Amino acid sequence: MWLSSLFVAKPTPSRPSYRDQWVQLALIPLITGFSYYLTYNNIRLNWMMAYELFSDAFKILLVWQVARAVVVWLDGRQPWQRGLLPRLVRQVPLTCLAGTATLTGLVHLEYAFLRDYPMEHYWDFDLVIALIFLLLFNVIYTGLYYYDLYRRHHSLYQRSEAEKQALAEQIQGLQSQKDVIESPGLTPAPEHLVVKLGRRDIVVPYGDIRCCYSAEKETYLLTLDDRQYLLDQSLDRLTEQLPPALFFRANRQFLLSAKAVEQVQPDTHGKLLAQLTAAPRLPQHIVISRDRAPAFRQWLRGAALYDSSPK
Repeated sequence: MWLSSLFVAKPTPSRPSYRDQWVQLALIPLITGFSYYLTYNNIRLNWMMAYELFSDAFKILLVWQVARAVVVWLDGRQPWQRGLLPRLVRQVPLTCLAGTATLTGLVHLEYAFLRDYPMEHYWDFDLVIALIFLLLFNVIYTGLYYYDLYRRHHSLYQRSEAEKQALAEQIQGLQSQKDVIESPGLTPAPEHLVVKLGRRDIVVPYGDIRCCYSAEKETYLLTLDDRQYLLDQSLDRLTEQLPPALFFRANRQFLLSAKAVEQVQPDTHGKLLAQLTAAPRLPQHIVISRDRAPAFRQWLRGAALYDSSPK
């Protein structure tokens, strides 16, 4: 687990998501090496050099996490949306203060228990380098915020385009069905499904079908009054046979009518959670994948319009 998870809470959807793991992995060793080059004159490859590099990298990592914790804390107190300047007026002094206080404490502990070091060199030189690093840190996280903002807007734009495309396909499908029904000389499309019950053929109108689903390698039809029929077609075949305006393939197990859906709410990672109408043989809810979510929303709207249109 990345060390930052020990210091800061995970970002909520309403706050920026700073995608900074690779930034830390790249910059912390670079800053460590550059700081070591500026601090020491006579550089020799020995165990002391290894210790100093490890010690400096550890201190820089801790200072980074403390400053990052301040940034995330400010996301709840002074969001970026209130203005860049007011945010930086609070963020820059607080990160510099917290970072330098952390570094000063670590340096005093190291030099008190591990080795001697001229503290006047720390106050005159090391602290200045630390402040420059913390200013760079604020530039980096300002850029990361705007990158996250761009990524979110781009994602919303793509989702909107996908919903428009799904709506256009739904309208085109409804128009195609209308053209077929109204075409002269053509037999109207059936509005029912014929299922077998023993030796009898049972006619089930589309409007009476709650859903079709697969279970234990069998395919079943469930009506609105909870009657269940065993079908000899696969769910894939039924998806091709039933009108897409009335039935939606929610996942590999369920082919739903709009009357099977009680309500829909957002789930994690762009997925949807569809609560089904109460029925003994159905689960309480099913998950609609992120890829199918836009088409599912548009289908629900289209199915509602189809049901309410005059026959």
